[in-house]
Order: sequence, then C-alpha cells, then structure tokens
Amino acid sequence: MKRIAFALILCVGFMAPNVARAADNYLDDRSSPESLIRSLYNAINMHQYGRAYGYFADPPAKDYETYAKGYATTAHVDVLLGQAGGDGAAGSIFFNMPIAIRATGADGKISYFAGCYTVRAINADQDPPYTPLQIQAHSLKPIKADDYATYGLPKCSDVPGPDASDTLDKDQLIAKAKAQFVSENSAECDKTVETQAGLNEPESWLLTYRLKGEEANDKPNQATLFKFVCSMAAYNETDIFYLSDTENALNRVAFAEPQMDITYLDTDNAKLKSMKVKGFSASDLLINADFDPKTNTISNFSKWRGIGDASSSGTWAFNEGQFVLQTYAVDPTYDEKQNPIDVMRKGIVVLKP
Repeated sequence: MKRIAFALILCVGFMAPNVARAADNYLDDRSSPESLIRSLYNAINMHQYGRAYGYFADPPAKDYETYAKGYATTAHVDVLLGQAGGDGAAGSIFFNMPIAIRATGADGKISYFAGCYTVRAINADQDPPYTPLQIQAHSLKPIKADDYATYGLPKCSDVPGPDASDTLDKDQLIAKAKAQFVSENSAECDKTVETQAGLNEPESWLLTYRLKGEEANDKPNQATLFKFVCSMAAYNETDIFYLSDTENALNRVAFAEPQMDITYLDTDNAKLKSMKVKGFSASDLLINADFDPKTNTISNFSKWRGIGDASSSGTWAFNEGQFVLQTYAVDPTYDEKQNPIDVMRKGIVVLKP
C-alpha cells in the first residue's frame, strides 16, 4: 500500500468581501492533487465553468448547464487544502484531499464548507489519448466560520457526513459509495479500477426500517444498501456491501458466519465423519451474493469447487437497521452430489455434533 503525503497549502489569500480583489491569474495545472483542486477553483473564480466541469471524471451534475447554474450567484471562493493521502491500486493512485471552502456570494454573503475530494492519478505510462489527474468524487458539508482554519480541516478517512437535516440525492450517494469502495478496497479488489471507469456500477436498494421501541406512527428510518463486485473467478464472484445510516455515512456490512469443524472418513473428502459448529466469526466478503428486496434478505452460495457439490450458503435478514444471520447450510462432501446439511434455521443452530 503506497502512502503519500503533501504539505498544507493555502490556495487563496484571505480578503474581506468589501476589498477589491486582483484578477485571478489563469491556472491549469494537473501535476499534483493540490494543483488540480486549485485549478478547479481558479476556473470557478474566473467563471470558466466548462474548464471546471472538465476536471471531473464523473461530473457532479447531470449536465454542464446544471453545473454552471450552480455557481450563478457565486462571486469568489477561497480554499484551504490539507494533507493528501494516496493509496495505490492497479495502474492508479487515489488521493484523498481534505478541503475547506469559504464562498462569497454576489450579495456579499459568506458560506463555509468542508469535506474531502478524491483524485485519481492513472499510471503515467499510457497510450494516447492521455488521461491526466481527475477528480473522482467529493463530499462537502456546511461548517461554522470558526472551523475555516487548518485545525478545522477534516481527515479524509473520517470526513463528516451531512447532518440528518441535509440530504444527498441518489447520484451523490452513489458517487460517495463508489469513491469509498475504491479507497478502502484498492489493495484486495480487482474491480476497483473498473468501478471508477463506470464498468462496475453498484446495485443499490432503498430500505426502510424501525428500531426497537419505535411506534407504528413514527416516521420510518431509511438506509441505502450498495452491492459492489470485488473480484470474479471461474465460478465464484466476491461481493462487498455498504449500508448508509441516517446521516448518510456509509458503513461496510459484516456478516456473521458459523465456523465449522469437519472431519472425513476418506482422503478424497467424499464421505463425512462428523461436522460441528466450533464458533462464529464475521466476514465483510460474501461469495455469489444476492439481495431480495421483497424480503429484505441477502443470500449467498459459495462453491468450494466448480461443480458445486461442496458448498456453503446462508441468508441474512435486515432487522432494525442491520443484517442478522437466519439460515446457514453446508455441503461438506466432494461426492458430485448436492446434499447440503442445515446448520442454522431461524437464527438457531440446529446441527448436532
């Protein structure tokens, strides 16, 4: 895992809104994550929104006209940048950049925001057309004026999510999930690069639920479930799930699984001698997983070899905001037959030693 850090940079000097500003000098520099972010806000301050729009790999608006209208009442933006951490992936490095913004409107009103930008650098040894550094995703939330300082910059691994009163639309939440999936799994998943290229789009579902003690007339809670493909082999697909909370923070889902103690009567592992549960563990990877929105249940079927005569499978039901193990079965014998044995039913171990 490659780690890279950069020094704190103050992009634009602090000026009172009633003081005349010198014209911004044109800046289009993609040599580092910091210079790319500075170039973005240089373009915004010069009202060159087409240039700003072009710095994004996945633009933060449905089209250019919508993006440009978003800055119609913005007179100037001052920016603080913090340290950027970089994680290496296959052919790319993803930088997470802490940022704070002071935006001055045309009416003189000042607003403050902070959050994180994710910047992608593709291996420089590319065939044409060459792709320079690009902004992959970003997440900003309002902050207080006193927090617009170096000590107020967030850590990109711990970027504060929107307040419960704030909302992210579906596209924004998907972009945030994609960036987090790439940032957290670039070392173990071969699908992270494809995710950012748009070929490994996550499946997503909106879930509603109630917590224990909440009444039927209480407003139900909402969460969004995301499923990403981590890797694909000849007969198994590895999947990772993320679940949003009420503040739009994304948490990687861990699934409880029984750990089995299996012994055989033969060296081919075709005849079972005994099988018992020796304990439980949690895994954040599922093999060949599916989500059923009708029952709010995740199921999986993990083949131990290609023909599927030996396998394990389980179901996890969404209950009070989390996925709870309900059923589990194991087919431990390599006998060219599918004869699974129930280990758990309705959340209770039924397998006897």
